[in-house]
Parts: sequence; C-alpha cells; structure tokens
Amino acid sequence: CALPIYRGLMKLFFGVTLTALIIYFVLLLIPGYPPVDEIPFYQDSGVLVIAHRGGRALVPGNTIEAAKNAVDIGSDIIEIDVHLTADNTLVVRHDAMIDTTTNGTGLIANMTLSDIQAYDAGFNEIDYPEASWEIPLTVPSLDSLFTALPNQRYLIELKPRALPPADALCELILEHKLQNQVVVGSFHSSVLQYFRRSCPSIPTSLGKSEITLFVLLERINLGHLFKSPGYSIQVPIKYGDFAILTPGLVKLAQNLNMHVDVWTVNDPVELELVSNIGVDGIITDRPDIAISLRNTPTIL
Repeated sequence: CALPIYRGLMKLFFGVTLTALIIYFVLLLIPGYPPVDEIPFYQDSGVLVIAHRGGRALVPGNTIEAAKNAVDIGSDIIEIDVHLTADNTLVVRHDAMIDTTTNGTGLIANMTLSDIQAYDAGFNEIDYPEASWEIPLTVPSLDSLFTALPNQRYLIELKPRALPPADALCELILEHKLQNQVVVGSFHSSVLQYFRRSCPSIPTSLGKSEITLFVLLERINLGHLFKSPGYSIQVPIKYGDFAILTPGLVKLAQNLNMHVDVWTVNDPVELELVSNIGVDGIITDRPDIAISLRNTPTIL
C-alpha cells in the first residue's frame, strides 16, 4: 500500500512545482513599476561622501563640532540620529540612553534637554572610542544643528519606534525650510510609512523590512515588482555571511532611480571595492579618507 501513497505524493509534488514555475514565469512577464521621481537632494554625479554621525572617528560623533568638521573637510552629507526628550526636543544622539556617549546616565525619553546637556559628550565608548576630546562638548538639539549649518544636506535616522519623534522631525524640518536638504530614514518601516503619510513633502529612504523585500526580489530576478516608497537605500556590504551589496542590487536600485548608500565603510580597500560596485554614496566614520581617495584619479 506504500506504492500508491508514494505515487500520490510525487504527483502532488510535481503538480505544485509546475504551478509554482508557471506563476514565476507569469510574474517575470508582468511590467515593472516606473522609477521614482528625481528630487533636489540627489543632483550629484560621482560618489557622495556621507559623514557617519558627522565623522565620529575624527570628532566625537553626533555633535555640532563633528558636523562642522565634516563640512570643513569636504563631506557631501551629514548622517545623524535623533531621539525625542521628555520636553519634546529632538536631540542628536544614536542610543536611547546617554550612558555610552556621555559621562552621564539615563534614558533620553525620560530626560529634558537641560538634563542631557549637563553632561559632557566629549568622550564616550561608542562615538569616539579610545580617545578623549579636550574641549567639553554637549549633546546638541537638532534645532541647534540646523541653525549652525543651515546650508548642509542631512541623512537623518529616526531611532525610536514611537511616532511622536516623527511628527517633531517633520515640524522642525519644515520650520527650517530644509525639505530639499533632508532624507529621513529609519530601521522601522512602520515609522517611515507613517512619516510618508503625515509629511509627504520630505523624502525618505527604505526601512529594514522594505530593504529585505527588495533584496529578496532582486535575488530571484523579480525586482521589477518592487514599487519603491523611498528614494534611497542604506545597506551594509554583508549581513552576517549573506552578501547584501551586489552589482545586481545596485543596478536594480539605480534602474528605479534610487540611490544606494553603503555603511559603514572606513577601510581604504573596502572604500575602493564599494566604489567599483557602483554605489552612489559611502557612509563612513572617516570621511577624510574617502574624500582623499575620491580626489585620487582612478579610485573613487
């Protein structure tokens, strides 16, 4: 009696496989989505140097001083992270707590701006490892950074999963009239989806789950079915042992008019490698090295 069961299972297997192949080939024939529109933020040719947290290997990261230094040495874009304080002020900081990037302690969401700025951000474990800054620095508000550097472009990551920081960021960008100088990103796709609905004039990149779908579709040659809700993607070279950044991924993104920024690349060999793959931007702690290589013929 085992033989009829085996034959039945094989028939089912081949039937399912044939159906899947038919569906796959039909999907291959479906016309793709059009590319996203051009936006003022991306009007450059060549590889953009994006100073990660303002270039945190050069000056303590996510500070006005780091951002100014990044601008002075020729960085194209300042990448920063933001959190919302208890008194509804956006501050430029990566972690949800100040413990790892100041000499203080506490959750940003439970502290006021004045509480946070009472501590020194001139040395820390994360943004400026194994070094100290001679001049005391404070955690800046995003408003103060915009005021200090009103003509720069910013890649701003919304760190919290909550929605009030997204509302505060929209309001502040519009107040400073920087909607053409900012792209907003987040690991949380739900936050970006909310931000796009509530603040449609400010462009965004893709969130983690959106990038995951994009990568998977590209791997099975169905990338044309991806309808991009954003204007750029920020990806690592690898995630564990899985290669994320490939020539095929870059080509697909650029066919959809999305810019591809790779993070966080500091090594000169890797900088040249990702440039040869064709990325549009390099997010780096060492913008000085990236700029030097870019200014060297035949490298970046």
